[in-house]
Amino acid sequence: MAIPERNVVAVPDGFPIEKAALCEPLACAWHAVRLGAAASQTPLSALRTLVIGGGPIGLGVALTLAAFGASAVSIVEPNPLRRPVLAQAGDFTVVTTAEESGGQFDLVVDAYGGEASRAVASRTVQPGGVIVHIGLASAVGGLDVRRITLQEITFIGTYCYTMTDFTDTFAAMTAGRLGPLDWFEMRPLGGGADAFADIHAGRNAAPKIILRPPGQTKFL
Repeated sequence: MAIPERNVVAVPDGFPIEKAALCEPLACAWHAVRLGAAASQTPLSALRTLVIGGGPIGLGVALTLAAFGASAVSIVEPNPLRRPVLAQAGDFTVVTTAEESGGQFDLVVDAYGGEASRAVASRTVQPGGVIVHIGLASAVGGLDVRRITLQEITFIGTYCYTMTDFTDTFAAMTAGRLGPLDWFEMRPLGGGADAFADIHAGRNAAPKIILRPPGQTKFL
């Protein structure tokens, strides 16, 4: 596969290539947080923030929020296998439902994007707050447009990232600003179908599964 040289980011010597592979979902999260922070009227350090979904992008959002200075970050994750992994990844409050955290949040990031999660975002955001929607589980349902309108809530849809977001994310990764990045699981490439099935069924604890090509001692 040929790509433009301007799209290539060099991996520093000594930085594990497996961890470098996390840059793509983390850059999506970085982009989402940057948009949410720009739309908020208050510095992130003073905001209560909620992340719905503890997959690679949801965890990436929580890690990026912390790197941007947020001090009160909660993650909603229904999978009991995954919650301990999220709790160890950073100084976050990890809950089964948003109601366990109590109160409402200034910034809510929906990293799942389903009808139920949009309903949670609509219900838990503060008046005048911000919802950032990055998940794509379903296309319709859940959003309380009446409340968003009457209480002047900002809703932002976001997808992917810019090249600047990507390079900034990778610089933060290599500098250790996004934590040890040890929350992935390695599997052989031939197990890709089973990996997707396990993720869908909630049978795996790791937020991210990286597939290793056959015959390789490390991910290439």
